[in-house]
Amino acid sequence: MIETFVSRPNWAQPLLEQRLVGFYRMLETAGFKANTIGKSQVSLKTPFDDVRRLMKKCKCTIVLGLPQIFIDKGSFKDDPIENTTSLATEWNQIETTMSLMLELPTLVLLHKTVQPRGIFDRGAANVFVYEFDTLNPSWLQDLQPALATLRDEVDA
Repeated sequence: MIETFVSRPNWAQPLLEQRLVGFYRMLETAGFKANTIGKSQVSLKTPFDDVRRLMKKCKCTIVLGLPQIFIDKGSFKDDPIENTTSLATEWNQIETTMSLMLELPTLVLLHKTVQPRGIFDRGAANVFVYEFDTLNPSWLQDLQPALATLRDEVDA
């Protein structure tokens, strides 16, 4: 099994959490062992120290940019928010950056309903950002080529 750091929030909307069960099964079938602080691993120190410790034990990182912060009013710079929008957790930003700095193969996945800001903004970092939608029946099949590429990168 490939020890894999999975960056994701500890809380997700119940329907989304249900859909992620299949994702974790797919990871295991593909030979990846998911490790997440607060999910599969208990914190011992500060979150930052725990993430760094766990990430150093892993061979790669998968970032799940899931809807975590919901905004009804406001603006992005000069652009007013017209419909409810969502952002990923700020920990996705921190953990992706740490993974890249440790030169781990890093797969970045962004849920279709999340704004592509920061590390999820295509071209912001030297990673491809894959969009996924858990409501699409083929979402797990659609991610399999990306997982295969990640596996090849780890094996290289």
